[in-house]
Amino acid sequence: IFEAARAVPRYDGMGTTLVVVAWHAAGVTWGHVGDSRLYLLRSGALRQLTRDHSIVQEQLGHGAISREEARYSVNRNVLTRAVGIDPYVEADVRSSDVEPDDVYLLCSDGLTDMLTDEEIAATLREFGPRIRVAATRLIDAANARGGLDNISVIVARVIGPDGRRA
Repeated sequence: IFEAARAVPRYDGMGTTLVVVAWHAAGVTWGHVGDSRLYLLRSGALRQLTRDHSIVQEQLGHGAISREEARYSVNRNVLTRAVGIDPYVEADVRSSDVEPDDVYLLCSDGLTDMLTDEEIAATLREFGPRIRVAATRLIDAANARGGLDNISVIVARVIGPDGRRA
């Protein structure tokens, strides 16, 4: 991305965000750059595992603005890190345990700019193990709100080692 932006003038300043997840015997490891997010729904409670690399997130971290102010801030999509802006970018990488029936949501800001965390959690809870339906409903709901950006959604559920629900 960085090389394309350097080589083609109309791509100048082009960048993207990224969230990746790897499940393994010891649990789960994820990495991210920008404001694409990873959420965990465990025992009905939704928790954001990533922290946006954005001006608004920094303001939230310092207590300068509230969550409600952040949601409508003109700076909400101004990133402090993105893939392709510089020749090297540092991703935040973390790991944790997993439990049967954990639900993970990987998504772009096209979803989180249109829906609140509470709405996302309610949809994931409503459709439980039907993760394909949950993903479709999240996209449909974001589009119904205006779908102002691309909406990328992956929903995954942890199952037992033999392929059955534990």
